[in-house]
Amino acid sequence: MQTTFQTNAASAINSDDIWGGRQLIGELQAKARAVLDPLIPASASVALLDYPNYSNVGDSLIWLGEMIYLRSRKIQPTYVCDFKNYRSESLLHSLGNPPVILLQGGGNFGSLWKTIHDSKLQVLKDFKGIPVIQLPQSIHFNDDVVLEKTKQAISQHGNFTLVVRDQPSYDFATNQFDCKVLLCPDMAFFIGPISSIKHPKFDRFILSRTDHEKSNNWIDDLSRLDTGITVDQNDWLDQQAMEKILNRIQQHTSGFRSVVDPSNKALLLLWNALAKARLARGKALLERGRVVISDRLHVHILSILLNKPHVLIDNSYGKLGNFHQAWTTHYRGVKFVCNLEAALDAASNFDAQMHRLNSMASA
Repeated sequence: MQTTFQTNAASAINSDDIWGGRQLIGELQAKARAVLDPLIPASASVALLDYPNYSNVGDSLIWLGEMIYLRSRKIQPTYVCDFKNYRSESLLHSLGNPPVILLQGGGNFGSLWKTIHDSKLQVLKDFKGIPVIQLPQSIHFNDDVVLEKTKQAISQHGNFTLVVRDQPSYDFATNQFDCKVLLCPDMAFFIGPISSIKHPKFDRFILSRTDHEKSNNWIDDLSRLDTGITVDQNDWLDQQAMEKILNRIQQHTSGFRSVVDPSNKALLLLWNALAKARLARGKALLERGRVVISDRLHVHILSILLNKPHVLIDNSYGKLGNFHQAWTTHYRGVKFVCNLEAALDAASNFDAQMHRLNSMASA
């Protein structure tokens, strides 16, 4: 399957920008460059760690944005890995001068996703003094032991830059950690505007979390509400055929690749294809509804890339609201609510706005 995504405002199909998405994307890309460019010299030997080797679409959007950003700087990673195939000796051998180690952005810096967080701390222990940059993250700790372990690893490393994507994360990090802390938008915005179909199959598409970041059982109300509209509902964790094929190739070649490709440069091609397949799956899901309702941050970001109206219910620790307050308050196509009934009402208001705009356009 080949999927081509248009990644600049001039190439998007729709000639209007009724929600303000295209302008916002350009502004956020510029803000991210202003933060990241000074940290990563053009001559740097760059490694990019923590590839999201799992089915969640959002983390693959971040990876694709990171790759697009690096390509725009004419930087090709000398080493990549996920948290399972990280090898410190291979990374050390791949790094030239000046070395820079980048850690994948996302929402896994803290105690919620401990295995991935521990892998980041291991890198700090293995490469003390070498510049390590954590790309934009949301931070959340609910375990004091993990927090103390993190503080110690950062302090002992001595050359760590923590880039965060919301103000509460920035405030927490500056108070807790002995390192440079910077505020920056999510890397997925480097994907740029994406063209979208204009005739969805359903009035609403609801994408609800099924993991431990969901704030409550708000989606349960769907069965008792008489909506009077067509609704489709899912999460975006189920792989499609192309992803399964690529994963099988990855699994069955692991022994051979560990010998001939210790820096995982060939694997990077497969990983990029997997990430694009996940983007295609996420795009297809959001396009099922005229208005999207969700509690996932990257549904918010992908909806902006698609210039699509959407309604958000926050996750368990306020990640969506914190990010929105930092970067996307000027996007006119989003509304925050607390429950499904309010979300459906907000979606109906977006319908009314679109109807008015279409009537004005055809008058």
